[in-house]
Amino acid sequence: MNLSSLSLKPKLISLSVAMALSHTALAQSDETQPENRDVETIEVTATKMKGLPQNTPVALSVVGGDDLMEKGVHSVSDLQNVAPSVSIGRSSFGVNLNIRGVTTTDVTSKGEQGIAFIVDGVPIGRPREQGTAFFDISRVEILRGPQGTLYGKSSTGGVINVVTNRPEFDFGASLNAEFGNYDSQKTTAVVNVPVTEKFALRGAVNVNKRDGYLETADGSPARNDRDDSTYRLSGLYEFDDVTSLFVTSSYGKIGGVGVGFVNIDTVQNESGKAQRQIYGNPIDAGVDEEFSNITVNFQTEFNDIALNYIAGYRDYNADTVSSSTYDYTQAADGTLDWGQYRGTAVTNNHEITLSAADPGVWNWVVGANYFHEDLNESDHYWSAPVDDASLATSFNAVNAVNNTTHESKGLFGQVNYSVTDDFTLTVGARYSSDAVDRVGTFAPGPGPWLNAAGETCSAPDDCIGFPNVASQEDEKITWRLGADYHTDAGMFFASVATGYKAGGFNDFDPFLGAAAGPQSYDPESLTAYEIGYKGKLSENVRLNSSIYYYDYSKTQISYLVSIEGATVLFTRSEPTAIIGWENELKWDISDNDALDFAFTLADSEYKSFQAGSALDSDWSGRALDKVADATAMVQYSHVWELSDGGILRAQLNSRYNSGYVVSYYPAAAQFDQDAFTRTDATLTYEDTDGRFTVSAFVTNLEDEVQIISAPGEHSASNPTNTTVAVSEPRMFGVRVGLTY
Repeated sequence: MNLSSLSLKPKLISLSVAMALSHTALAQSDETQPENRDVETIEVTATKMKGLPQNTPVALSVVGGDDLMEKGVHSVSDLQNVAPSVSIGRSSFGVNLNIRGVTTTDVTSKGEQGIAFIVDGVPIGRPREQGTAFFDISRVEILRGPQGTLYGKSSTGGVINVVTNRPEFDFGASLNAEFGNYDSQKTTAVVNVPVTEKFALRGAVNVNKRDGYLETADGSPARNDRDDSTYRLSGLYEFDDVTSLFVTSSYGKIGGVGVGFVNIDTVQNESGKAQRQIYGNPIDAGVDEEFSNITVNFQTEFNDIALNYIAGYRDYNADTVSSSTYDYTQAADGTLDWGQYRGTAVTNNHEITLSAADPGVWNWVVGANYFHEDLNESDHYWSAPVDDASLATSFNAVNAVNNTTHESKGLFGQVNYSVTDDFTLTVGARYSSDAVDRVGTFAPGPGPWLNAAGETCSAPDDCIGFPNVASQEDEKITWRLGADYHTDAGMFFASVATGYKAGGFNDFDPFLGAAAGPQSYDPESLTAYEIGYKGKLSENVRLNSSIYYYDYSKTQISYLVSIEGATVLFTRSEPTAIIGWENELKWDISDNDALDFAFTLADSEYKSFQAGSALDSDWSGRALDKVADATAMVQYSHVWELSDGGILRAQLNSRYNSGYVVSYYPAAAQFDQDAFTRTDATLTYEDTDGRFTVSAFVTNLEDEVQIISAPGEHSASNPTNTTVAVSEPRMFGVRVGLTY
């Protein structure tokens, strides 16, 4: 692998060496951990072995539950405002997670995710299900880099681990309400009840409503409103000091119109509110989704061995209409288009681990997991004359009716061996076996196609076309080697790790034609190299820093290809590379003042890649999507102690992004997102005993617009109408909290 083409590599290496040397010179010996606002006092399970973040030799950010609320983190999308190297986009298929430039482009049912999203130990694999609200959360752990040893196939870029609050053995209740512009209303209520000395219950509910902020050019109602509600009930039974049973269940509904998309020309060439103006569509869009789940977690210890068993069941249903927002009145054929998705997803997950209950020289964990997912879906795209939607026929995309099954099995283990009190070696490995099967039909292009009764297919019937029967099986051994060394200056660590994401298949290869049937593509695989430091520069200044290099032998890249009258999602596996440098600094300036600062540099490239509908445009050396050259995040907070015993806390969060590109592969075009700054501010009053809080907040103070998705939706009859999802506008309001 020739690294010289990555221009940042020399700078990053020299800076990293200088940084390490300066840390050694500045650091002071201190055997205690800070006990103030810092999350370093939070115990994490990032390595499936309990420990403090500062003692965990991986690139890790932890945001506690109180901080989530204070910083306005209501869902996974908001994490990009509080954690470095994290970027969250949205599409009609759900959220699009991105850590250090690693993401997923095949968001269909046959694709696998590149970032593992886990709630209470259970993976949630579909992007449509990952955007539900955060509430009553204990902490969120964000692991950067491949975690294939402990977390498996869908963690080539990292892991987002969400841990909800467990029941406690003291009565408690809380109510938090938020009101803001766009008629935003967010309410969370929690009740915790100790039923007996060993059994406790906890109930929580969250309601989230907001009007849309994408205004239509014709004056029709604004798009992308929200109407969500989630209910959670948890129970905890403690048999003794080491044995417990935790059960949590939830039910939720997601409504509103959905994401909404803006013409990319509008975003780049307009200003102010006009950047978020879209074209209306007489077809009413709407989201109607519901989900339910149950998680069981049993823990015990025997013979100095800790056993942890987690089982999860999840049921998801969707019936969604997404009407196109391009200017259909300018279409050459005078038509309007919309999509209709109906689907169910049922997942079962089991994982069991054994680990050292009282680690000494040896600290270890071994385990096994099983994951099964059944999806039943129909995904159609309709086109109709502007004056008569009842005449809708299949649009020139793949109109699919499929049953898809995913099955994953894994055996894994990791051992930490303390060679000395200061030096530890880590060895880990996982065997993964994955299979995906699909049975169904697909109807590419305008047809004409027939429904199951043999009649002409028209909305909302399912179209029957070519057989769509395919399967793919993969197996892989991934591994991790690491070392960490503790000095008075802090902890230095290094690792080499591999990552893997299972392969899949295209509905058909557009260059071979539909008659050739579905065609498989290879698994995604990489080797990641990382060195880092975690320590204290002084009594009240702590710094985490790491430099990494990802060598992707194969990266799964998916994009729309328009060929032979049809638009299809086509996936290829191509080589890429990413290099970067991350820094997180926490400075407790005084008892009342705190400063957090994060700074990153990154560079990425396609090592070999041909773009365009005919694969005739050489993109070798170009940057990957949404990888910024530089980002910086700063958070400053100040506390005033009031005469009534309460406090007034001001917090300012600002993020700078040097800009990035998003790609539209069919036209071999990359669009620039210019550099931007986003600033959030909060002013909070808290009474003497902390039972009452009231906050005034504003987010995206600059009210700037950023592109948060790659171009996707487009009109075949008017290809210039390429659309993207955009960031939220300036939001402001008040939050009120009551705790008993």
